[in-house]
Amino acid sequence: MTVNEQKIKKSDKGFNILYRVVTALIAAATYPVMFFTSLFYFAYTIPLWPIISSDSTDTGATYFKMSIYEAVSESSVFKDLFVGKDAKVDLTGVLELIKPQLIAIVCLYAAVALLALIIIVFAAFTRKKLPVIVSSILGIGVLSFIPLAFSRLQAPFLDGTINLDSFLHLGLENILDLVAKVDFIRAGEAYTFLWVIFVALLAWTGAVMLVSLGDEPKKVKAPKEKKPKKEKKPKEKVAEE
Repeated sequence: MTVNEQKIKKSDKGFNILYRVVTALIAAATYPVMFFTSLFYFAYTIPLWPIISSDSTDTGATYFKMSIYEAVSESSVFKDLFVGKDAKVDLTGVLELIKPQLIAIVCLYAAVALLALIIIVFAAFTRKKLPVIVSSILGIGVLSFIPLAFSRLQAPFLDGTINLDSFLHLGLENILDLVAKVDFIRAGEAYTFLWVIFVALLAWTGAVMLVSLGDEPKKVKAPKEKKPKKEKKPKEKVAEE
């Protein structure tokens, strides 16, 4: 092996290590994104707010968002509101109505996390790029179903099946509709960042595979050796008698 060939081989090895490290790091970003960024937006409007605030430009529309970190944090304001014996809001009946939709959303996010783990394993312990490509495409496919799942989740809130009285149980359904109405429930920042991660994985791995294919020397078939023709032995003439 010549000196140039040795340098090329070392360069290829170094680039392969760089590719595997970068791919694993990009895929690993899935987990902090899912933990620290908001999973959903819950937007609602208070119709009487312009009258209460004496500001006609204020429509009373607002929203809140929540991440897993905010939900499990000890300082979370949602714990006192929804969790424990002293909870001010009863979610039992509401959760029963939206249980299938919540299960679907949890399963979709879990599938995304699993695909990210598969990518990390293949990037860290193998040189195979095809599983990374396939997992990235599947991840994008799974993410495509998340808006549909949130659309199904918000449907009971928009059609009146679930309203403010469903949480408070005060028997003031018609009056409470004037207090707050749900506008929409949508996927939060985590959804957008996850899209960026899986598209980046697909583009990065695809580009590396194309470059690798372009660098591979074409195999030249060795010409077939022609077998030497057998010399025809002249037939011995039969001596004339």
